[in-house]
Amino acid sequence: MYGRYCHVCGQENLEPKETVWHLVQHFFNDITHFDGKFFATVKYLLRKPGFLSLEYVAGRRMSYLNPIRMYVFTSALFFIILFAIKDPKDMVNMKETPDRRETLAQLREAQTELQKELAGDEDRSDSASTRRKMAQLGIQLAAIRKYYGDTTRDSFTAIDLEKLVARGIKDSLPEARQLLAELPQKDRDKVSRVIRRYSAVNPNPTGDENEEGNQNFFGLNPEHFRTQEAYDSSQRAMPDSLRDGWLERRMMHKIIAANIEFRRDSRAYIAHVAENIMHSIPKVLFVSLPLFALILYLMYFRRRKTYYYVDHGIFTIHLYCATFILTMAAILIFQLAHAVGVGWVKVIAGILIFALCVYIVIYLYKAMRGFYRQGRFKTFAKYCLVCLLSFIINSIIFVIFILLSVVSV
Repeated sequence: MYGRYCHVCGQENLEPKETVWHLVQHFFNDITHFDGKFFATVKYLLRKPGFLSLEYVAGRRMSYLNPIRMYVFTSALFFIILFAIKDPKDMVNMKETPDRRETLAQLREAQTELQKELAGDEDRSDSASTRRKMAQLGIQLAAIRKYYGDTTRDSFTAIDLEKLVARGIKDSLPEARQLLAELPQKDRDKVSRVIRRYSAVNPNPTGDENEEGNQNFFGLNPEHFRTQEAYDSSQRAMPDSLRDGWLERRMMHKIIAANIEFRRDSRAYIAHVAENIMHSIPKVLFVSLPLFALILYLMYFRRRKTYYYVDHGIFTIHLYCATFILTMAAILIFQLAHAVGVGWVKVIAGILIFALCVYIVIYLYKAMRGFYRQGRFKTFAKYCLVCLLSFIINSIIFVIFILLSVVSV
C-alpha cells in the first residue's frame, strides 16, 4: 500500500483500531459527501433533462449520485411523505365512523313521535312530508316483523332500512300495499325506482343468506361455495378430468376467503383493500421500470449499437427520480397552502402546482431530446408512442396488483 489509498483495491489507509472521534468524523464526512452529490445531481436532473444519463453513459460518474442510490432515496422519501400526509382510507373516501344504526324499539319510538306530530296539527304545511315518513316507517316495521320477528334485537343502518322498504313492497306485504296506496303518485314513483335499483343489485337485501343463486362480491354462488371446505368437497366429488388445477384451486380458496371477510364486515374489508392497493403503488412503479426501459429500447432499436438496454434503464431511473421529486414538490406546496389558508397564498400555490404538472408532462420529451439527440418531430412521435404504451402496461400491472390485493386481504 502506497500513499493514502491502496493501489489495488482503493481502500483508504486507516488504523485498524479507530477512536470514537474518527468514527464521528467519518460519519459526518459521508453524510455531507452524500448531500453534496445529491443536491448537485438534483440540480442537473431538473434543469437539464437527459444530461445526467449522457454523463453516466460517457463514464463521467464520480461527480454525481449513483442512479440506483438516488432512485432508492427519492422513492422512499416520496412515499414516506405521501403516506404520512394522506391515509389510504381517506384517499378512497372511507369513513372512520360507522353508520348510525337503529333498533326496532327506536323505530317504534320514532313512529309514536310522528303520530303525535301528525295528530297535533293536520293543517300544517309539512303534514304531507310527515305522512310520507309515517308510510315509510310503517313499511320498515312491517318488513322487520316479517323477516326478523317482532322481538328482534338487531340494528339497521339507513341503507338496510331502505332495502327493507324495497323488499316489503316487492313481496306485497299487506301493510306495504296499504301504506303505499296512501302516498302521492310522485312518491310511489320514487319507491318504484328504489325497488328496481335494489332488485337489480341484490334480490334479497335483508339477510346474509342468498336466494335464487344470487351472486355476491366476487361472482361466486355462495349456496355452493360458502366455505373452502364446501369447494374442496365438490372438487373431490368430480372426476379427475373435471377438477380445477392447482392454480385454480389456490385462487378459488383466496376468493372464497375474501368473500367471507367481505360478508362479515364489508366496510373494514374495503378499507383494507384500499390500503393494500395504495401500498402496491411503489411495487407497480418498480415492476414497470424495466418494462419502460424495454419500450425505449424498442423505440430506438436501430441505434442499439449506440444505446444498450442498460443505457435505457439508466435514463428511465433518472426519469422516475425527476418525477418523484417534482410530484413531491407539488404535494408539499399544496399542503403548505392548505395549512396557511390565506387566499393569495393559495392562488400562488395553484399556479406553481400547475406549472409543475405541465413540466412533469413535458419532462420526458425534453429528456428524450437531450439524451437521444433526435429531431423534434421524430422525438415527439416517439414520445407519444412511449406514453401510450407505458400507460397500457402500467394499467395492466396496476390491475394485476389490485386483484392480488383483493384476494390477499
